Amino acid sequence: MSTLSFHNFSWKGDPKWWNASSWTGYGPIVVCVIFAIAVVQLVCGSIWIVQLGSRLTVPMIIQTLLIPGCSFFNAIPSIHLHMLLRNNPPRMALWFSSIFVVLYLCSAILPLAACAGSSPSGIPRGLRRAECPQGTPGGPEQGVSKAVWDTMVAFQFFSVVGYGIHGSMAYKVHRVLKGRRERGEIETLDPEQEEARKQKARDLWQKNYRMEGL
Repeated sequence: MSTLSFHNFSWKGDPKWWNASSWTGYGPIVVCVIFAIAVVQLVCGSIWIVQLGSRLTVPMIIQTLLIPGCSFFNAIPSIHLHMLLRNNPPRMALWFSSIFVVLYLCSAILPLAACAGSSPSGIPRGLRRAECPQGTPGGPEQGVSKAVWDTMVAFQFFSVVGYGIHGSMAYKVHRVLKGRRERGEIETLDPEQEEARKQKARDLWQKNYRMEGL
């Protein structure tokens, strides 16, 4: 039985984020949207893989399941840091958001480039057959449906936008905190205090997710 505690829960999230700027305070909502998008992508990716059948390849597994799965499991701790711990380090958020922007951008552009135009000339046949929906000239006769393909590609671009916004927020918060620290408006913690703060966060995480009876 889980002992997850929601006594610190707040939609306002980390005070550092909503004090930095009026728009950075929407970070928790952006992360929740990213989480929902990842769920839709996992559903579409599962359908895509089933419809591919014997034509399934490792790159397609990475593109349709692994990347959305990583996004899904990245969004969960991010929501936890924003809304429960209310202490989301902007630099860490910026790094993860930047990585996912690149991954999703490549994942979204690849099928568009492979299926562009009405002629398969100049595009490897295997790539076009794997990336394109059924009925595409030079594509597979039986494969992923156009509805699933359209939804998957569209939500991949939504993820690019979502992570781009979240990364921009994190960068803004990081710059504001850096400026305040340089002006002496924020008390800088010594290494021992910083480690104690991190340990407290780790202890709270373990307490919230401790499973009884194990």
